[in-house]
Amino acid sequence: MSLLLATGFYFRLIGISTNHSFWADEAFVSNISRDILSGDINIIDGISFLSYQGMQIITTVLSFGVFGFSEWSARIPGVIWGTIGIIFAYLLGKKLSNKAGGYLAGYLFAFSQLNLAHSTQAKPFAAIETLVLATIYFLDNHLLISLILAIISSLYNYIGLVAFIPIIISQGKNINLLKKNPIKAIIILSTITILLWFIRFDKIIFRLTQVQYNWISHLRELFWRQYSFIILPGIIGLFTIRDKKILYSIGFVITSIVFSWTFVGYSRNLRYLMPVFGLFIVLFGAFWGNVGEKLLHRSMVICSLVALMVFLGGYKIVRMPSVYYTPNADFFADVQNADYKTFFRKAYEMFPDLDTLPIFTGPHDSLSWYTKRFPTALFSINVTNPTYIDVVQSWQYGSLAKFISEKDKYDKGLVMVHDWQSFMPEEIKSYVKKNMKLELRVESLEVSPDDKWPLELYSWGFDEK
Repeated sequence: MSLLLATGFYFRLIGISTNHSFWADEAFVSNISRDILSGDINIIDGISFLSYQGMQIITTVLSFGVFGFSEWSARIPGVIWGTIGIIFAYLLGKKLSNKAGGYLAGYLFAFSQLNLAHSTQAKPFAAIETLVLATIYFLDNHLLISLILAIISSLYNYIGLVAFIPIIISQGKNINLLKKNPIKAIIILSTITILLWFIRFDKIIFRLTQVQYNWISHLRELFWRQYSFIILPGIIGLFTIRDKKILYSIGFVITSIVFSWTFVGYSRNLRYLMPVFGLFIVLFGAFWGNVGEKLLHRSMVICSLVALMVFLGGYKIVRMPSVYYTPNADFFADVQNADYKTFFRKAYEMFPDLDTLPIFTGPHDSLSWYTKRFPTALFSINVTNPTYIDVVQSWQYGSLAKFISEKDKYDKGLVMVHDWQSFMPEEIKSYVKKNMKLELRVESLEVSPDDKWPLELYSWGFDEK
């Protein structure tokens, strides 16, 4: 197990070793965390800007405090959480079957391409995946530990609330005991009420009742065409669990996340399914562990053969460490991993006074991290009336007319264009491409040249060079 853990950690550590560029969501959290540590904003205001990821901000602040400001520093917590997840995949797989099943679950968790991709990002989903496994593992004998882990999970992201499902299921039989101890009941209910208020549970419930999307075709593509070799044994493995509390806990966690992802969430991003994949990996290991034990009484032999077949096949598994594990291996465009770092480095070379020049853009996340300034104005397809964005102290607009009127306020300036279907309205992009000078274009990350997310910089009002 020590070798598996060390190797899994090494694979993840190599994946952040080049300090490659943040994508937008990573940059947003990191920018707020940097400003908190630098004293530009206080921690309460910082968390309020991104309240649904409060623990992710706190974690990043701590990491920056220890390691300094860099992409590596923001991503190392994900590496650590992903590595800890190997331990709990093994422990839970062993608990549900035997040691062989635990090792198989730990192996698949350690080298799954999907897990490696999300363990090497400055995002909270590797943490939530691990915390859900740990919450279920401690459920029987260490309820307080499970409760603490579930609270932490919910503070990383709203999706982490699913960690409370196993606790609720396991404690259903104790309701009558609470009736006999009103003081204990009041303390528990007060604690839960405060937590639910803090995470704005009313908004979450409102969202969950607004069924307005249908991603069934994407779910079928993902679960059947791409991951059926894990999902099918995992489903069978679920119904071999003898402990009914754990069976119902895992079943309800998977069902709630899959339902929300398919019908409630506006985005079909895989990162929201990470706890589901962690559980299916464990169930996959438990299935083969139980098959080997019951049919052949050779569970270690069977699980070793399955691990070898997975390794030799190389499907959805990583066999050699890499400096980059793409999050787009399963769904195209799941993450718009543009090379902002190179883009802004070259922009500063061309315009040394970039910090003082007017600059218009769509999303502000990466501009705020890679420069020392805020955008002059933002433009988004989601805006009808001008809106002030506190976190970057800039106004956001949604029409070409407003773009032109804002541009005319300055003799010269720059426009940053994300050359794909992004937040900036297409009519503005077309106007910029037709009427302004292209100064710079960066196609893709150096570590992922085939995954192209072009960034362009246009100018107006400068003398011809």
